[in-house]
Amino acid sequence: MEKQHGSPSVLVNNAGVYPEATDAKVVDTSTALWRETFETNLFGAMRMCRDVVPLMKKIRYGRIVNISSGLGQMHQMGEGSPAYRVSKAALNALTRTLAAEVAGTGILVNSMSPGWVKTDMGGEEAPRSVEEGADTAVVG
Repeated sequence: MEKQHGSPSVLVNNAGVYPEATDAKVVDTSTALWRETFETNLFGAMRMCRDVVPLMKKIRYGRIVNISSGLGQMHQMGEGSPAYRVSKAALNALTRTLAAEVAGTGILVNSMSPGWVKTDMGGEEAPRSVEEGADTAVVG
């Protein structure tokens, strides 16, 4: 990547899956579904950070934004969608941990929740446009 494109200065981890019913329960959700959810929502972001942070350190600058969800915030934690909720809570923990690790290097790491957005995952009933959902990540 570095040889072709140079060192990246911005990474937005926006991949996400929500493969379970909103009324799903922990005891009824298969391990395979938990793994699928964590593979995308946590491990995908972790792998990207692991690959990009060393390149950002070389230029002593970087901005990483992990797209999370209000459902992953501890103060909003409740029942339903357990694999999704826990994967986004784990993404928030990854964000805080990595931010502490790179403090003082010129790299900032944050997460943001775009809200309920009209995407393939959010559906047509969502109140926010894609542009409104992206606003927090791109306005600085």
